[in-house]
This record gives sequence, structure tokens and C-alpha cells, in this order.
Amino acid sequence: MRVTLAICCYNAEETIERSLSSARQLDWDDLEILVCDDASTDHSREIVQSVARQDSRVKLVTHSLNKGNAGARNTLCREATGEILAFLDADDENSPRRLKEQVARLLMAEEQHSAPVSVYCTRSVISDGRTTSLRAMGTPNPVGGNAVALHLLCGDPLPGGGRVGTCTMLTRVSTLRKFPFDESFRRAVDREWAIRFVLSGGLIVGCEESLVTQHLSLSASKRARQNDARRQVVKKYRSYLRERRSYLYALSIHRPGSMYFRGHRLVFWSVTSLLSRFRKLR
Repeated sequence: MRVTLAICCYNAEETIERSLSSARQLDWDDLEILVCDDASTDHSREIVQSVARQDSRVKLVTHSLNKGNAGARNTLCREATGEILAFLDADDENSPRRLKEQVARLLMAEEQHSAPVSVYCTRSVISDGRTTSLRAMGTPNPVGGNAVALHLLCGDPLPGGGRVGTCTMLTRVSTLRKFPFDESFRRAVDREWAIRFVLSGGLIVGCEESLVTQHLSLSASKRARQNDARRQVVKKYRSYLRERRSYLYALSIHRPGSMYFRGHRLVFWSVTSLLSRFRKLR
């Protein structure tokens, strides 16, 4: 069975060779390593081409205009020749066992369920010199439907908790072609995809073992933009949330980036508390 390891690359000349090195060390016989260069302005493309000359498994597709993560991922899904696809970010690293562990989890879940399955793995996150572990959603048991959607949109409790992140995701190429990424989003792309996937009947499965190392640098301005993107996701699912008397509550949870400051915290805490009580009346 062929597996495609798909990497989105934009101005990653300092890290792409490291990610490709970890991809080339994956323990899988029939492996395609597919990189989409999203109109980089640095030397990323040349570095990938150099590695491709050394390893025939590495292939490069390019964009003449920058399309963002969602656009690059959709290109990778269209160009993949594998039956199964796993994503990796251009500054992250795999464990050599990653594909064997996640493919086994996928096949096991498919034997037990008729729904499409997406498998995430736990990741080690290196940020500001510290390493933390982010557990994958769907660990130890598969999750889906309203429970996942309301967890991601409103912070409702979810059995096992955990995170979704496309950098740790593995699923069938046919699933990704059926559920393409929404290219109107530049951030929170993985969150929006997961919500749409589970509300269409998909299941999320997690691997307990940490199989991806994520190198993360998140400034205050990036956090603010990320929160704005999450509000954009909430607005996309306005009708769904209004049916559950949860739309205003979800907006209060994901306050605007411009208000992501201490002076507004008390106001938002008060509003959120009132809206939480309103939701419990439904």
C-alpha cells in the first residue's frame, strides 16, 4: 500500500531540509514524499529540488501564487499517488514509526466502523526552549458528531479531550478529496476541517504515542490572529450553533484579537458566564 507524506512549504529554507530528512527516515516501503511549495520567495524550492535529485521518492509541486495552507493541502491531495496520506509541516519532524502506528490505527478503526476515519497522533511541542506533549483527540476511543463540534466551537467537555492538528493527521486520500480544505481560511484550517468532517459523519481516532515533534513559535500577535480565525469558524457555523442556543456563547469564548488584552477580560468573563447559563436552559 502506497502512502504519501505531504508537506506544505512556504519560505521554509531554514527548516525544510530537516523535515525532509525525517520524512526520508520513515519506516514504510512504498512511500511518496510530496512537497507543495506555496510560491516561496526564499530558497525553499531549490532545497527541495536538491533533495529530490538524491531521493526519487521526493517530488515537488509548485504554486505560482500563494494560496495558503488550505490551498497547498488541496493541491497535495489532488497530486498524491498514495492510497493514504499523512501531513507534516515544513518545520516539524516525524518519528520513523509514525506511518506504521497510524496506518495500523486507521485499518483497525475501519474494521470496526463504516464511517470515514481520520487518525491524529500525540505530538511533542518545542516552544521557547520547553517541550510539552499535546494528546491527540480520539484517544483512547474514537469520537465524532456533535460532541467534537461543540468541543471545538464552544469548549464543551469531550471524552478524552485532546487536539486536532493537520501536522499529525493521516487519512485516506479519497476522504480528503471528498472533504477538501476550505480555502477561504488562512488560519484555523484544521479546526474548521475537523468540525465539517465529524458533522458529515466522520470519526476521529487518536494515537497515544507521540509520533510528531512540532517546533512552534507563537507571538502575541499570532495568537490574536489565530483567535480571529477561530471566530471566523464560529461564524461559518452560525446556523448550527443558533439551533443549540450557543452562537453568542461561542463568540464570547473566542473574543476578537483586538480585545485580547487584560482590560477586557472582566467584561468578557461576565458576558460568557451569563451566556453559559442561557445555554443550560436549552
